[in-house]
Amino acid sequence: MLALATASFGLVAQAHHSHAMFDEGKEATLTGKVAAVSYMNPHVYLSIEIKGANNAPEKWSIEMSHIGNMMGRGVLRDTMKVGDEVVLTMNPLRDGKNGGSYTRIISINGVKNTAEGSNWATAK
Repeated sequence: MLALATASFGLVAQAHHSHAMFDEGKEATLTGKVAAVSYMNPHVYLSIEIKGANNAPEKWSIEMSHIGNMMGRGVLRDTMKVGDEVVLTMNPLRDGKNGGSYTRIISINGVKNTAEGSNWATAK
């Protein structure tokens, strides 16, 4: 019985962490101002406002990883604040809506991330 419960929990956890909604075969770079940061589990979310077509503002919702992973990458609760200008890369949503899953922070307020991979900690 315990084995069945454990196996079932594993399936639920896997389904929750699916990235099927993101097109991992594509990567896009966004430059914009932070509109909101939600630094909580199960995922950190970043809302940014970019200049879209005809310079019209567009809001984008970017899913990041869980707090433990973000801390390990040097992205802490106060790393990004509302109004900061960020440049990041992400895998866009497959349905074309304004959202995606981040892959790397390139810069915050002009401070470039010089780290290998996505670890922001060494960029300062």
